[in-house]
Amino acid sequence: YYTWMFGSDIIRIKVKGYLRNITDNEIFEFEERGIKNKDKITFNNNDIKYSIRCNDNEIMMIRDGNDFVNTFIFNNNNSKSNYLLKENGYDMDMEVNVSNMEFNDKLIYIEYEIVSTSCKYEFKIEMSEMLWV
Repeated sequence: YYTWMFGSDIIRIKVKGYLRNITDNEIFEFEERGIKNKDKITFNNNDIKYSIRCNDNEIMMIRDGNDFVNTFIFNNNNSKSNYLLKENGYDMDMEVNVSNMEFNDKLIYIEYEIVSTSCKYEFKIEMSEMLWV
C-alpha cells in the first residue's frame, strides 16, 4: 500500500503454476516465492532461475540452469526458442507456434508447440502478492 512512497517497484510474490507436456502427458507443477519488478518476474525452481518479461504483445521467458540456458520469445507472429548448452557453447534455434496466449498482472498462460519436435506444451503461472514482515 505504501511502497510507492519509498520509490520501490519491487514486489514479493507467490508464483504457482505448471508446465504441461501435452504430447507426452507429463506435468511439472511448482509453487515458489518470486519477485516482480515492473514488467519482470523472477523465481527459482529446482536450481533453474526463471526470468519472465511481459510487454504489450510479447512474453520473453529465460530458464537458466546449471548447464543450459533456454530462451523463449512468445508472440502471435513469429515465436522462437533458443537452447544453449553452457559447457560446449552449442546452441540450437527452434521455431515455436503459439496457439493461445494471455497475460495480465495475476496470470501468464501460453499454449505452444515446438515445431521441430511437434511437442505441444501448456505453461501457466498465477501470481499473488506476498506480504511478510
